[in-house]
Amino acid sequence: MIIILKENPEAKQMNDLSAWLQEQGVELHATKGLHQTILGLIGDTSRIDIDLIKQMDIVDDVKRVQE
Repeated sequence: MIIILKENPEAKQMNDLSAWLQEQGVELHATKGLHQTILGLIGDTSRIDIDLIKQMDIVDDVKRVQE
């Protein structure tokens, strides 16, 4: 799963999202670009509610990646 954050996400919101995702049992890899931050999730993301993540203020888009 890939989570694309809006430009300049608030640090507290990003930390809260990262902590919650790690509690879900996935490994998190953040890539920070000039205008966007992308979170790559490694592991079983099938139990993570994609609609819940899309509703978060700092999230621009969410993409499921399958093998």
